[in-house]
Amino acid sequence: MNTSRFTTQILLFSFLPFAVIAQQYFDQSANLGISGNYGTHSAPPGGGLSFVDFNGDGLDDLTFATEEGQELMFYENMGDHFSLVSPAFVSNTEEQTQVIWVDFDNDGDKDLFVVSSVGPNHMYENDGAMNFTEVTASLGLPVVDFHSGGATFGDIDQDGYLDLYVCQYDIANQGAENEMWKWDPSTNTYIDYTLTSGTGNGARLSFYSTFFDMDNDGDLDMYVVNDSGTQENSMYMNIGGGTFIDVSVPSLSNISIDAMNAAICDYDNDLDFDIYITDTNVAQLLQNNGNSTFTDVAVSAGVAESDWAWTGNFLDYDNDRDHDLYVSTYTPVNTVNGMYVNDGTGNFTEPLAATHGLSGTDTISSYAHAVGDFNGDGLLDIALNNALNENFRLYVNQEISTNNFIQLDLEGTSSNKDAYGAFIELVIGGQTSIYHTHCIEGFNGQNSDIFHLGLGTETSIDQIVIHWPYPNSTTTLLNSDIVLNNIHHVIEGTGVVNTYTTDLCLTTHNVVLDPIPSQVYGASLDLNSSKAVQQNASVHFDAEVEINLINGFSVPAGSVFEGEIKLCNN
Repeated sequence: MNTSRFTTQILLFSFLPFAVIAQQYFDQSANLGISGNYGTHSAPPGGGLSFVDFNGDGLDDLTFATEEGQELMFYENMGDHFSLVSPAFVSNTEEQTQVIWVDFDNDGDKDLFVVSSVGPNHMYENDGAMNFTEVTASLGLPVVDFHSGGATFGDIDQDGYLDLYVCQYDIANQGAENEMWKWDPSTNTYIDYTLTSGTGNGARLSFYSTFFDMDNDGDLDMYVVNDSGTQENSMYMNIGGGTFIDVSVPSLSNISIDAMNAAICDYDNDLDFDIYITDTNVAQLLQNNGNSTFTDVAVSAGVAESDWAWTGNFLDYDNDRDHDLYVSTYTPVNTVNGMYVNDGTGNFTEPLAATHGLSGTDTISSYAHAVGDFNGDGLLDIALNNALNENFRLYVNQEISTNNFIQLDLEGTSSNKDAYGAFIELVIGGQTSIYHTHCIEGFNGQNSDIFHLGLGTETSIDQIVIHWPYPNSTTTLLNSDIVLNNIHHVIEGTGVVNTYTTDLCLTTHNVVLDPIPSQVYGASLDLNSSKAVQQNASVHFDAEVEINLINGFSVPAGSVFEGEIKLCNN
C-alpha cells in the first residue's frame, strides 16, 4: 500500500434541489462509472456484494454477484471513479449469492470465496499480483453442487487461522445441514468440523450466520438465521476450542420468523451486543439483557421494519457516536428502504419515509447492501445490489458535518491477518463504547475492512483497546497515538505503524462533469459562488487543495463544469 503520496482531491457530486434532508446521500453510480445489475434468480436469496479493498491500494473497491450466465463484476476504485475489471479476475458464471474477500492463508493478500445458490462454492487463491487459482478441491472443500444461502469466516478456536461456516438453503427438501470447516495449519487444508463443533443446525433453511462474542467471554459465539416461520433461529455458545453448545432456548433468541439477516451492534451502548433480524413481515431487534438472554424491542426502539426486509446494517452515518440503521427491502410495489436515525439513547426515527428515502429515490427493491468509505472522506457510503434487474447503486454520503472520526486498518500477526473477530473498546471522557469486527455483517454483504469510529464533537480520546482474536493479545492506543480524521494502520503486537488519509491523486489531473439537468451543485472552501453557470457555458477552475461541492451552485443542462488539480505527485 502506498501511503506516502501528496494528497489533493476534487470532489464533484450533484445534489437534488428539492430539499435539505437529514441524511445527505445521493446516488452517484452513473457519475462514478458503475453500471450493471444482478439480473434474475432461479431461487432466493438473490445477489450479494463486497465493499472491501481487494487490491491493497487503500481504496475500498466494489464486487457484485451476478445471475447465471454473467461473470462476477469487479469495480476497482481509481480515486475519482470506478473501473470495471475486464476480463474479470476469475471466470464464474454460476448464479452467485455471495462474494467474500478473505485472506484465508494469512499471506497478506485477499483471496476470493464465491458462494452459489445452485452450483459449487469456489475458493480462488491470490498470488499477490491479482492472479487467481481455483483451489477449492485442493483445500479439502467440497466441489459438489450446493444450495448455499451464505457463508462467513471466523477463528472459532483462536489459533490464528480463519475457519469457514456455510449455510445451506435447500428449499426443495425444506432444509439441509450447515457445515463448519476448520483450518488445519499442519496440512494447510480445511477439515469438516461440523460434528465436532456441534453446529450442524439440523435440516433447516439457513440464510445467514454471524460470529460475535455474545457473552463477553473473549471467544466467538455464533448466531444462525433460518428462513422459516416453523424453524427456530439458533444461538451457539463457544465453550472453548471451537466446540459449541446450542443455547437458543435459554437465551430466548430462538425466534421463528422468515429471518434473513443478523446485524450485530451495541446500539444502546450498554456494553453488550444486540442483534437486528429482518423478516418478510416485521423485523426484530433482540436487545442483549447482559445475562446471555435477549428481548425483542424493535417496536419500542422504532425499528420494526414491516416491509419484506433483507439486509440491515448498523452504521454511524453522521459520526455522532451512535449507531444508525439502514435496511434494504424487497417488494414489487416500491416501498421505501429504511434509514433509521439513532437519537443517541437507542431510540430511532425514520425521517425520510415520507420523502422516498435516501436521495429521494430509494424505493428500489434491494436484496443486499454493504458499507464503505469509497473516497476516504470519513463519511460512510452505501452500495446496493438490487432485485428485479434494477441497476447497482452507490449512495455517496455528503453529510454536512464537523463531527470527527477515527478509522482503523487492523493487521493481525498472531491473529488472523484480517483481524476478523476483534473486540474494540473506545473510551472517551471515561465512557466506554464497544465494537466488533466481522468478515460478513448483514445479509450477503461484506462491509469495508477499514473500521470506522465516529467521535462526534470530541477532539481527544482516553484510549482505544483492541482485543485481538487470539488469546491474551491486546493493543492499547492512547490519544498521542491518534490523529483525528485519519486512518491508522495498526499491527498486532506493534501498535500504530502509519497514519494516513486516502485522498489520492487523480490519475488524469482533471475532472469533467456533464451535469444532469435540474440538479444543483455547490461549493465550499476555495470555490464560493451562488451564481448559476450560464446556459451552454464551459467553466474551468484550478485547485491546489480539496474542493467539496455542496448546495448553492447551479449548473444548467448543456454546460460543462471542469476542474484541474495543479499539484499532484502521482
